[in-house]
Amino acid sequence: QIESPSVPRNITVVGEGVLSLKPDMATINVGAEARADTASEAKDTVDERMDSITSALLDAGVVDADIQTSHYYIHYEREPLPMMGDMPVTETQGAYIVSSMVQVTIREVDIAGDVLDAAVQAGANQVHGVSFTVSDEGAWRSQSRAEAMADARVRAQELAELAGVELGEVLTVSEIIGGVQYPGMMMRPMGGGGSGVAPGELDFRTQIQVTFAVY
Repeated sequence: QIESPSVPRNITVVGEGVLSLKPDMATINVGAEARADTASEAKDTVDERMDSITSALLDAGVVDADIQTSHYYIHYEREPLPMMGDMPVTETQGAYIVSSMVQVTIREVDIAGDVLDAAVQAGANQVHGVSFTVSDEGAWRSQSRAEAMADARVRAQELAELAGVELGEVLTVSEIIGGVQYPGMMMRPMGGGGSGVAPGELDFRTQIQVTFAVY
């Protein structure tokens, strides 16, 4: 009979590291949309507005390298003609719709509201996706991991004492990655900010599962 190798007794815990950070960067998506009888007319209107928006962004302190086209489309939309009495609608009328968006990276989060104001005043009638982040993400991620590992050891030590055993070496370590948060960040509003833009704080959260041997 072949004996299976003995499995060492162990304790598995999940440690968590959370850093509350003030964001120092912002990203906004702004642009213009126009409707006209011809594609060229709608395109000319949008292009003119986008030139004004870009100039306003540069004047507000955004550098040219941080302005990138993220969306541009031309679409013909048909609409039914109004009904004439009880007669069925057999004809349609329509218009060309042109839309253009740029993604703007703002490296001074305190001016995010002013930048958004400048874009709207210059003709932007489309605003999507205002988000905040930190510039040195790698350093904060490492610190969050370190805190999660320390938290795991504290939890394991407490359980070992409650169980009347001695905590030993680390057997396995794995980082828990899941959910929709990226990168483990959640915005917590704090008020303030122009144009309804409130940077708030970011919770940079890391969870690590650690298995310790016990004796």
